[in-house]
Amino acid sequence: MKKHLLQAGLDASKLSAHKLRHTAATLMLQNGVDVKTVQEVLGHENLNTTQIYTHIENTELRIAAEANPISKIEP
Repeated sequence: MKKHLLQAGLDASKLSAHKLRHTAATLMLQNGVDVKTVQEVLGHENLNTTQIYTHIENTELRIAAEANPISKIEP
């Protein structure tokens, strides 16, 4: 892995197979791949393990909800 990262001109001290796997899963979710499919790709037995990667999606949903003018109305 390190050899290939260096050949690609990447800093091998800051990247790992785990980080690349996490990035791939996050990008799949951000680009519309459903979490069940991501679970299968990653080989997770438990969906809860895969849902760790959905924190990015939740952040984007929160930002979108806060941008809604109705969210600023006081009850």
